[in-house]
Amino acid sequence: MTNSHDRADQQLPSEEASECMTLPLELIDECVGKRLRAYLRDRHVFEGTLVGFDELVNLVLEDVVEVGPNRDGTGTVPSKRMLLSSRTLAILAPLE
Repeated sequence: MTNSHDRADQQLPSEEASECMTLPLELIDECVGKRLRAYLRDRHVFEGTLVGFDELVNLVLEDVVEVGPNRDGTGTVPSKRMLLSSRTLAILAPLE
């Protein structure tokens, strides 16, 4: 019979696996200063330079362009600086 302590040990990643594992906030931190594309739940898509974020993954973007439905991917510039709430985010994709 396996007790709860044994099950917890089995679920922990090996030391080797944890050395190569990237945490989500680490990945976002690597994107600071770079262009990224933010796909929102309501299907809007914004591109901008990530200048900051918090532990809840609320993002601050600069030089933001809303990617329109046109084929060349151009859109309007809604804001020089924008705060995107993590509640609206679906996907973040680095462009660089």
